[in-house]
Amino acid sequence: MIPAFYIFIAMVVIGVILYIHDRLTNKPGTPQQEVEPVAEQQQDDCSDECCGTHDVCPSEMMLRHFNDPAQYYDDEELDAFKGRGASDYSDDELEQWRDVLYTLKHDELLPWERSIKKRGITMPGIIKEELVALALG
Repeated sequence: MIPAFYIFIAMVVIGVILYIHDRLTNKPGTPQQEVEPVAEQQQDDCSDECCGTHDVCPSEMMLRHFNDPAQYYDDEELDAFKGRGASDYSDDELEQWRDVLYTLKHDELLPWERSIKKRGITMPGIIKEELVALALG
């Protein structure tokens, strides 16, 4: 019982010391300084279209999944477009792209784009714009 009493007295003494120290360092009438968190400066190491709205630049994301095999999202028909340029698509072919794009879930959009690139298929420019709008929206 006596050791507990000594511990209690020590805690009270320490509390009083801390209270006095606080009163001496923060004089009345002086506003207390609020500590602002230091924001981490993000380094833009990307050389590709890194607009700063992403947590990870597209080039870093591609490198992170470089060795992953190409994944299919029920889009095997797009393999027929391998080797085409971004502007070499007819309106019917663009609709094929849209049929796949608008059936994807939001979390599948970027992996699908990676898969398309790994398979050597160039996405039409208008479809890429729609993909970006869906990914950001």
